[in-house]
Amino acid sequence: MVLLNKTGKITLDDNKTNIVLPFEIKDNFKSLKIKFEYSPKTLENKEKEIKIAEDCLKKYDEVQEGNIESYLPIKNLVTLSLDSSREYLGAAHRQSNKQEHIISPDFSSNGFFKTDIAKGEWKIMLNVHSVSCDVDYKITVEGEEK
Repeated sequence: MVLLNKTGKITLDDNKTNIVLPFEIKDNFKSLKIKFEYSPKTLENKEKEIKIAEDCLKKYDEVQEGNIESYLPIKNLVTLSLDSSREYLGAAHRQSNKQEHIISPDFSSNGFFKTDIAKGEWKIMLNVHSVSCDVDYKITVEGEEK
């Protein structure tokens, strides 16, 4: 059963913020499956990439002539964390822009605690670590019935 099916756009205004996506569990489930993806993974504008890299190097007083290419490509990074109706359950701070995670009492994906699927309000947080352009995302949460 689909509990959350959301698409959206992360903009530069969302950089270094968290986007909260609540969903409710009303039935008994033996596990949850979270599918998350976003794109683009890398900035697709060479001039902007070079400018961002130069600005970062200047900020930390690390400017070195001819060294900009070693800092490219500039990557977008969005990760997720999960709260049940009772507690924080963990996070998936992965570099991949396509992820799938399982939550259950017997097995949970790396970064998440094993737990029963309690009824109530749950939350997924999209942790926007860094975006250098608009990023489209899609997230689906499915409950596997007992």
